[in-house]
Order: sequence, then structure tokens, then C-alpha cells
Amino acid sequence: MEKEDKNNLEEIFKKEVLKNKKELSKEEIKKLTEEARESIDFLKKIDEIELPKDKYVIFTDGDEQLFYENGEFYVISSTDSTKVRKKKTKKEATDMYLNFFIKYQLNPILDLRKQQENKVKQKQKESKQKVDMAKKTLGIDKKEQLTKEPKAKEKESQKKIEKDDISL
Repeated sequence: MEKEDKNNLEEIFKKEVLKNKKELSKEEIKKLTEEARESIDFLKKIDEIELPKDKYVIFTDGDEQLFYENGEFYVISSTDSTKVRKKKTKKEATDMYLNFFIKYQLNPILDLRKQQENKVKQKQKESKQKVDMAKKTLGIDKKEQLTKEPKAKEKESQKKIEKDDISL
């Protein structure tokens, strides 16, 4: 990675920190700095990857394949060998592979996680509905008991008042 890119990323990082209106603790600053360094290191690692000299297909997506041959990347048809192959730069090939990886590797994992979360939410919702139903049925009984108890207390207090009135 070029020194300019590293300095540019550091400047972007500094601007992001300055955008934050709230005061950052030393731990938060250290954490953000570490994340920025990991990003820079990741980009550096991508540039350090040495590609083999052989011909090979990197991935196939539908009717297209990303093909590597003698240090060059090409998009070729996987169904029609007469189609002209399109040359791609290393950056374009990397972006294509990342899109492929996200589409076919990460998205299914995320979809599965969402399905599991939805199942958990559904079970929680069902159990809450059962609890609400139980509360409603018990709530009616409690209301009846609550309405009976004050009436009983009122009758007792009325009896006391009547006894007091009689003694006067």
C-alpha cells in the first residue's frame, strides 16, 4: 500500500474522531485507533497476496466466470466459449470476488441467522400471548375478588357505624 493511502486513511480516521461531539475516553480512542490500524493492515495484506502463475477459474457466477491467467484477470462466459473475454484490473477482480463472496457466503449465513432470530421472536411472542391470556383469565378472577373484598370491608365498616350509632 502506498504511503499516501495510509496517510489518507489516517486523516479520514482523525476527521471521524473530531466529528464526534461527545468526549471520548482513552479506551474508546485506543479501540478506534486499533480498528483503523486493522483496516490499514487488511488493505496492505490484500496487496501483498501473491497470485499463482497458472491459469485457473476464481469463481463462477451464473453465466460468467472470473478467470486468472498469467497475472491478468478476465471475465469469460461459462456457457459460450465463442464470446470475447473481458479484461479486468486487479481492483475490479477483487471487487467482483468480494461481491461474489458476500452474495453466496455471507448473505446465506445472515439469512439463516435472521430466520433463527425470527423463530426465537415468534416463540417469545407466542409465550407472551399465552401469558397475556392467562393474565386475562386470572385478571377477571382477581377483579372479582378485588371487587368482593372492598364490598366486604364496606359492609364491615357499615356494621361498625351502625353499632356506634345505636350506642349513641
